[in-house]
Amino acid sequence: MPPQPILFCSHVVEWGGAETVLADLLGALDRSRFAPHLACPAAGPLPDRARALGVPVHALSLRGGSAFTKLCSLPRAARELRHIAREIGAPLVYANSMIAGYAAVLAQGPQLACLWHLHIVTQSRVARFALRRSRAVITPSRAGALAVDARMAASKRLTIVPNGVAEAFFTARSTGLREALGLPPGTGLVGMFGRLDPHKGHEVLLRAMARLPDSAHAVIVGGEAFADSLARVRGYPERLRAVAAQGGLEPRVHFLGHRDDIAALMSQCDVVAVPSTALESAPRAVAEAQAAGRAVVGSRIGGIPELIEPGVTGLLCAPGDEHELAESIGSLLADEALRRRLGTAARAHAERHYTLAQFARTVEVTCARVLAEAARGS
Repeated sequence: MPPQPILFCSHVVEWGGAETVLADLLGALDRSRFAPHLACPAAGPLPDRARALGVPVHALSLRGGSAFTKLCSLPRAARELRHIAREIGAPLVYANSMIAGYAAVLAQGPQLACLWHLHIVTQSRVARFALRRSRAVITPSRAGALAVDARMAASKRLTIVPNGVAEAFFTARSTGLREALGLPPGTGLVGMFGRLDPHKGHEVLLRAMARLPDSAHAVIVGGEAFADSLARVRGYPERLRAVAAQGGLEPRVHFLGHRDDIAALMSQCDVVAVPSTALESAPRAVAEAQAAGRAVVGSRIGGIPELIEPGVTGLLCAPGDEHELAESIGSLLADEALRRRLGTAARAHAERHYTLAQFARTVEVTCARVLAEAARGS
């Protein structure tokens, strides 16, 4: 029996957490069972990665920008999705971004089911309305699931699937970062990983660093993304550097920009900070740091507390509280035995829950169930 075509779609082609999840899934799917295709804007890192994985890419006229621009693009995108699905023989469209999800729900019909992978904790009534009309929803946390609909969360139409983590994070054991930064071998190093966005809490980390000893250094890894569609991120890198300069932190805070060697860099940090200040469903940095055996300090917000058991696999702080964040980071930097204990437990947790193979197999089961239900007309 030939593999079943599935049409994945996204209106975002820059690298963010959701796009990394999708790229990992495209690479890990069992190609003997499923033949993935990707519909998205034609140019960008995501379609480039898909092509490198041997996944056919189909141009989709979805764009970011203003709410009006997005709304106006939906009917045409829905028609394009139906046309592409019909041409490749795909009975399932798998939406990976919010705008793509709206288009996929509009495209849904007797011959085409919509499975929506929700990566955020949505607070939009419009989004919840649309999500309830998809054939099924995948979300990486209970926080994300409950935001959709408590009744749907209790049904088989909504599945919680923890994000998978690439094997590189489980195996990376690199050196040389401190040397490259001109730091002594034993320097305490705090890492923060992810795109530069005020919601991620970079400024909270900077204020926390000002309260830590001068021997503590931080690396901030991530580039500016979505500046064309999110007003809050425009000029944010410059603002962060200004905050660091005003606090006299320039010698101790190292901005590394976008990097492709995240696993290697993370493996060299003593502590990984995830100080989010807004609702997040399941930040990839938490699972990646745990896979790398790092001690993690995260915010007590959204789905992050589901990923970190305080005192066992990491520590939790109140969002936006630089005092508590500094205290938690400081306690870890001062206690190697504690860091090792938390890191070892975190890695064991990641091995049980976050391997890419587990993630892909669970998604495949969900896809197969949706396809079977659609074939029965249920």
